[in-house]
Amino acid sequence: MNPELLRKSVKLAVAAFLTAAAASYFERIAFVWYPLLAVVIVVDDNDEQSIAAARSRILGTIAGGLVTFLVHTILAGWIGVLVAMVLILPVLRILGWQSGLSTAVLVSVMFLMIPSHAELNWFYVFNRAVDTSVGCAIALLVGLLLWPRNRLDLLERTEADLCRQLGAQLQAYRAWLEQRQGRPQPLAPAGLTGALQRMETWVALERRGPQRQRVERGRWRQRLLLWSQLQHHWIQWERLLGSVAPVPALAPSLRSLEQLLSGTTASAARLPVAGLWREAAAVAERPLPLLAVAEELDPLQAGLTSLARLQQGGRR
Repeated sequence: MNPELLRKSVKLAVAAFLTAAAASYFERIAFVWYPLLAVVIVVDDNDEQSIAAARSRILGTIAGGLVTFLVHTILAGWIGVLVAMVLILPVLRILGWQSGLSTAVLVSVMFLMIPSHAELNWFYVFNRAVDTSVGCAIALLVGLLLWPRNRLDLLERTEADLCRQLGAQLQAYRAWLEQRQGRPQPLAPAGLTGALQRMETWVALERRGPQRQRVERGRWRQRLLLWSQLQHHWIQWERLLGSVAPVPALAPSLRSLEQLLSGTTASAARLPVAGLWREAAAVAERPLPLLAVAEELDPLQAGLTSLARLQQGGRR
């Protein structure tokens, strides 16, 4: 079973159970489906998305309830639903609550099912907003207590996984150059792109939250820029290697890149990685493929050197 799906299911089940228990204990919650619906919408593995969903749910309940209350004083039934739908969108746009549109529409339909005109009043709208707030509060509390997401830790682990992935690929290419194994398959660009996109999302979220100073100290914006450049040069470098025959004398050049990925910059940064390929091209029958690989190795070595230094500075 997917552990991520299991965690979300447990969060939802615990939040729904606590909400139902609170509704049963406190008799003022007349309709348990309002807080339960809030739980279903709000529970999320992403703290910012949970808070945004809770805000949208509460604002949508208030807006939908007020508009429906005013419409219900004049019209009833499905005609009232239609008029309320027409009025809700401009009201939400004026108030800047567009994110609560789906909740406001749902609340409008539910409120207009009330048969008695007298039951839908200001107190009814207020009580339903409070019911919704209870569900939102419980969902947020469960999200904070059960498996809270530490994005800085996720950033470190994702970057370490990328370094290990590239390091293992370099070892495979080194074994191929030494003619100890066949040519390895290039890394899938989609995997690299997906990891970098997740890291960019986490950095953007943390820069808006309380951890923004730690993000700045870790130099994550600069590290992501370097990773974006490294991804481009890495894909090009692997593509160009497809037209090169294995030369054992070139294997030591890749060991230097492996050292940079492991964080060693003192000696690896000074080694002429691309120079070995240019020397091999000078005596090769087909020098152009080797020279093309050397041109991609220069920015790769420079980028990995800068990345290793930023990583060392971010850990201090």
